[in-house]
Amino acid sequence: MRKLTYGAAANQLILWLLVALTLFPFYMLLMSSVKFQDQIIHSFWTPAFPLHVDNYSGAFKQTWPFIMNSILITSGIIVCVLINSTLAGYAFARFSFPGKKILYALILMLLMVPGFLLLIPQFILFKNLGLLNTHWAQIFGPMAGASALATMLMRTFFEGISRSLLEAAELEGAGDLRILWQMVLPLSQPIIATVAIMNALTGWNNYIWPLVVTSGDRARPIILALSNIKGPLDQVQGMQFAGYVIASVPMLVLFVFATRSFISGITSGAMKG
Repeated sequence: MRKLTYGAAANQLILWLLVALTLFPFYMLLMSSVKFQDQIIHSFWTPAFPLHVDNYSGAFKQTWPFIMNSILITSGIIVCVLINSTLAGYAFARFSFPGKKILYALILMLLMVPGFLLLIPQFILFKNLGLLNTHWAQIFGPMAGASALATMLMRTFFEGISRSLLEAAELEGAGDLRILWQMVLPLSQPIIATVAIMNALTGWNNYIWPLVVTSGDRARPIILALSNIKGPLDQVQGMQFAGYVIASVPMLVLFVFATRSFISGITSGAMKG
């Protein structure tokens, strides 16, 4: 049995401290979500009885249409980014064509442009296209910026796949799309999961861009609707906290089930040299 050293004990202590600091705000959110306003004021740090679980039903009735909007928008961003980055990354990894290095450098340069600098040009573009206050504007805007990083990750991963395996498929008469679909993509599940999770978090938590391009409830995502939860004066604050918990559940579920694929993709794709 390995002896615990002072250094290892200090590392464990720091890790547990970081875990506590990470989970404590969520604990406070859960506690506040089942309280009325007077309970929040007088028993802020500890549970207070009775627990008002009906805060969740009231919050869910007001937020479920916006949750569906967020699911639709986030799914659209993930699908569009995966299609763009997979095709672009495969092309950069497999083929040689004029201007390849310059084009790839230009894509990487997009990572250096702060997102807020693109708000006004993108707003004008989508306004001229008549896409304001639609799901499409909230999908295509973030998708354009996220495709650059995803393309870099995809290309790096694809370059690590054995070329002899792909050349053998070519000798058997397989075309490029067939090789991509039947050989490359099945081998690339970790990096595909990584790109999907990264863009799921980005799309679900995106606040500024939906605030710019939406003005009504028809296409509003959940992150903008949380501040508009209404209820009785002594209950509305607890209902808002309950709404925050409800809005975080889809991403928590995704993270729990996809953590292993996410870590595998980061280490084997982004770190592969």
